[in-house]
Amino acid sequence: MSGRRFIDVTLAALTVVLLGSCDGTHEPPGRIAFYSQRDGNAEIYVINGDGSGLRRLTANDAEDVSPAWAPDAATIAFISDRDGNNEIYLMRADGSDQRRLTTTLGAEHHPDWSPDGGFIAFMAERERNNDIFVMPADGGDERRLTSDSGMDMRPHWSPDGQSIVFSSNRDGNFEVYVMDANGGPARRLTESDVWEIFPRYSPDGASVVFASGYSGEREADVHIMAVDGSGERALTSNPGREEDVVWYPGGGYLAFQAEFDGNFEIYIMRSDGSDVTRLTNHPAGNYWPTWTEQ
Repeated sequence: MSGRRFIDVTLAALTVVLLGSCDGTHEPPGRIAFYSQRDGNAEIYVINGDGSGLRRLTANDAEDVSPAWAPDAATIAFISDRDGNNEIYLMRADGSDQRRLTTTLGAEHHPDWSPDGGFIAFMAERERNNDIFVMPADGGDERRLTSDSGMDMRPHWSPDGQSIVFSSNRDGNFEVYVMDANGGPARRLTESDVWEIFPRYSPDGASVVFASGYSGEREADVHIMAVDGSGERALTSNPGREEDVVWYPGGGYLAFQAEFDGNFEIYIMRSDGSDVTRLTNHPAGNYWPTWTEQ
């Protein structure tokens, strides 16, 4: 164990414990892609699930952010402004064969793959609106799924490909919504005085995790609920900011970014909120984890 202090996850009270960096004893394998500004600007990196093998995948003067593994782990979608506008790009898992997928006047954000790998959902700025769109994973015509005066963002497909959860402030406050994967009316799943953002389905499709907080303070915790919005509860309760939580595809673990000491790092924990482990350690910050088993 190292001397790093961490506020442990409890629902009843805050308990201070000592937590070491990942030393290979943690169970989840696979790889986590994320972006970091550690080399002067935002680039995509990959690290093993045990914290080893850090490797940089992109290298240019632009901002490369928001990586998303394809279901077969052969391809990563990401956002880059290397051509002057935030667009969706694809690259192989080793960083090779980087190519632009979208070419629009508006900006794209938050790519997410359909479970069969055939489509990518994303947030796009169109006509002064921020809505959810979908397009074939090899490019082609985009299709608008939402059309609202609020900001609809961070879509995520259900494991069966039938629905998409997302966050929106269409009702005045960011909450979690769900809609059919083909679009149509959206149903609100959360309702509170704080933001609920960045929802993600569990691998079995039974629950949704998201970040909840930001009421007056720049703080947020990881919450979980059933897919119908019932049974919401906190998995973390810390004096810090935790968000962008994602599941290990095999279930049982979550990765997220957290700001406890002034900069964001990537952490993993069990899906019940226990056994929190820090994977990265760099003052430039580390963001937006995406996890693959392979």
